[in-house]
Amino acid sequence: MPFPVLRALATATFFLLQTQTATSFPLMPRDIQWSFDLYPTQACNGTADPHAGHGSTGCRADLNSVASAYTLNTVADGCRIEFYDNTMCDGNELSDIAGPMTSPGTCRVPNLHRRYASYQVTCEKVEV
Repeated sequence: MPFPVLRALATATFFLLQTQTATSFPLMPRDIQWSFDLYPTQACNGTADPHAGHGSTGCRADLNSVASAYTLNTVADGCRIEFYDNTMCDGNELSDIAGPMTSPGTCRVPNLHRRYASYQVTCEKVEV
């Protein structure tokens, strides 16, 4: 087959797969406002426990295990993630806060040899 035909087939396949992905999984959020990965070690290695969502969450203690570190993937403007050393999001045991200005991809560990046992995301509502 000549190169233009192969290129046209590859392009058509790509668009077909994109359309199928968008329609086959309608419940998957396409507008993630925040995401991060928790790790069992302070070196951010081992199996990651990914968390992602849209909007505020309330207290979440549904972690696969108590984490020693995290890497931030994204935080939208108007959102912040609070990490806690307990499973009740008790402000007296706040370990870290991540927001839009936090460097993505950097391995972050809690202060004072704490761990992350729960988190809470707060996002401002934007009026349209």
